[in-house]
Amino acid sequence: MRLIFQPGEETMEGSPAMIADGLFERFPVDAVYGMHNMPGLPFGKFHFCENEMMAKFSSFRWRFYCR
Repeated sequence: MRLIFQPGEETMEGSPAMIADGLFERFPVDAVYGMHNMPGLPFGKFHFCENEMMAKFSSFRWRFYCR
């Protein structure tokens, strides 16, 4: 078992950079399971599902005007 902590997860930059840096060549794995913090679950419990979950990325721009 290997634990991978991804930087830049919210900006969608972390995993591509880690893969380009050779993460899986140095530390080969058969499968990867992602885990997200999920407030509200009882202590010591984990939630798993098939396929994607919490896999959304959005961006927006703010414009501030001084008058």
